[in-house]
Amino acid sequence: MKFLAFFGHINIDVKISVPRLPMREESVGVKNVSNEFAGTAGNFAFVAASLGLSFDLYSKVGSLTHNDYINELRRRKINIDHVEIENSMGPICYIPTDGNEQVAYMYQGPMDSWRPSLSFDYNYKYVHLGTGPSDEYQKIAANNEKSRIVFDPGQEIWYLYNKDKIIDIMSRSYISMFNKNEFNYLKSMTGLSEHELNNLSDYIIVTMGSDGASVFHKNNEFHVPAVKSDFIYDTIGAGDSFRAGFYFGIYNNYSINDSVLIGNIVASIAIRRRIIEFNENRNNIIKMFNNMKLKQRV
Repeated sequence: MKFLAFFGHINIDVKISVPRLPMREESVGVKNVSNEFAGTAGNFAFVAASLGLSFDLYSKVGSLTHNDYINELRRRKINIDHVEIENSMGPICYIPTDGNEQVAYMYQGPMDSWRPSLSFDYNYKYVHLGTGPSDEYQKIAANNEKSRIVFDPGQEIWYLYNKDKIIDIMSRSYISMFNKNEFNYLKSMTGLSEHELNNLSDYIIVTMGSDGASVFHKNNEFHVPAVKSDFIYDTIGAGDSFRAGFYFGIYNNYSINDSVLIGNIVASIAIRRRIIEFNENRNNIIKMFNNMKLKQRV
């Protein structure tokens, strides 16, 4: 059995740098426009591959926009055997950002016609269902018998999920992941309390940026501290880097809570430069983890 199947987007980010995000019906000037290789699965892959993690990517892209991206993944020896490629454009994400906060406008392109449930092989210990077709992910979760499902809808929780669908997938998941805004929306959308939500999945992980993360398990909450970064290049991709660090921990037999801390460490390093440039030595990450655990005991 393989370790991890990671489902998500491999998209081109068109990053629009602005001095501040405008209010409604307000305009601001643009400082710079750049194209980046990105997406939840793409960002994860760059960091996870650098950490030596074993995983398979699952996604769908258009060759008219993604040939260079696909070639870069191949160059880094990232397995794309399960990435479908068609003669089209996308997915593309347009992201106005001030360097600290951002909004996203997503063109799905070939992801709208992707049907991974038709041919998915469940020969994985973990199946990470990230951004992508929610109906398909619901089918994959429903048909699962032996894998541990990790449900991580990301920003698509706002427009691809309703109460019934999200409760169904969470109830079939070993871990459900959200950031604090997504988790607050989840509570509002479902009308369920934290206690009720905690009974759906074995673990719920809520990332909170500079406030660290919370791990909910059997109605207990464990707080995992954030790791301060001395320099921030950009926070786009921080969550994807966290996931790479988290699975690096799981892959190396760390507990869920300790793997969340490793995820925080990796995210704090990743935001210092472009995600595609991540190259931190994995031994340094373990050293940082051991130092933080030692301080917690003092």
